[in-house]
Amino acid sequence: MRIKKGQMSLEMIVGLIILLVVAAVVINIFLQKVREPPEVVVKNELELESYRQKCQLSCQQYVDAGKAGSAALEYCSKYFEIDINHNGVFGEAQELNGFGLCEDRVYCFNMYECELKSVGESRLTPQKCRDIMCEEYTEKQGSNNTAAEYIASKIKFGSCSYDDSAISFTNSTGSIVTLGGWHKDIYASVHCRGSSG
Repeated sequence: MRIKKGQMSLEMIVGLIILLVVAAVVINIFLQKVREPPEVVVKNELELESYRQKCQLSCQQYVDAGKAGSAALEYCSKYFEIDINHNGVFGEAQELNGFGLCEDRVYCFNMYECELKSVGESRLTPQKCRDIMCEEYTEKQGSNNTAAEYIASKIKFGSCSYDDSAISFTNSTGSIVTLGGWHKDIYASVHCRGSSG
């Protein structure tokens, strides 16, 4: 059976139109996917920078107050919920500045290093923060045991696990090393020196 030339031409035109519509849809989807991430990353980077500036301000207030222990409390206990990997989910284990942490508990000392400029003075590290909090809260609570319990309840690791694969690895000797050790070693079981009152 012979197909007329006009019918063949019409079928080709319809086929080309369908092909062009499908190609346009696929290209549009591709362009949307390519455009999305930079906008999300920029938004989150700006957000992270905003949090760092808040921590920097707390650090500066501590320095301006003559490095009084009470002025360090805000910097040491301030935390944020940050979607570090930009996936819309909070509370996952992530690494930030060499710290393994949970996105729902990112402390100032995890993201902004409070340098004290003077030679011989230690930075406000997680450990230094614990020591200052022990001193301040022991004085306020009247007991080093009560102060230790309060600090342990205040500085939480977050909702993820120390052993999450995102922040732990096996070293050359076969031991598991976790980047969450800063919390496990310093805050999981706080001991403040002084009278147990």
